Amino acid sequence: MKKLEATLNRVLESIATLCFLAILMIVITLVVLRYVFNSSITGANELITVLFVYSTAIGAAVAVGKREHITISVVAERLPRGLRRMIDALGLLLVASLNGVLVWYSIDWIGTTGDFLMPSTELPRIVAQISIPLGSGLAVLYCVFRLARALIGEEALGESWTPEGESEKAPDTP
Repeated sequence: MKKLEATLNRVLESIATLCFLAILMIVITLVVLRYVFNSSITGANELITVLFVYSTAIGAAVAVGKREHITISVVAERLPRGLRRMIDALGLLLVASLNGVLVWYSIDWIGTTGDFLMPSTELPRIVAQISIPLGSGLAVLYCVFRLARALIGEEALGESWTPEGESEKAPDTP
């Protein structure tokens, strides 16, 4: 299961990186066209927005899987280890539930508005909107991976969220 998750991480990180590289190349092209040739590409700004939305949705899911999302663990880290494990499991269930609700409601929303066309590219809005259930579904999958790994003993819940090698204490000030 760990190998599957690592492969998924690599694939998703590669996709997000390609999205950012495409954004960079499009922006550079637009700047050169605008200031050198006094021209532009119709729909390029919409394409940048769509690529940014996908990179954000995918990146957020990967952050959940790698435990790199924002957390405030001051209170939880002072609790007994057993209680920390329960809180960690509850947190994963809540994140999975919230993202599951987002998947559920976004599918209905896409069904209602997904056929509308974007103004410049005239692509259906579903092209951008599908990023929401995709990212949220991936976040649910990562939560399920972590809970399953905890159940079979591959991962310990309730551990510190501080990355390895970093001190949990604030640096001493002179």
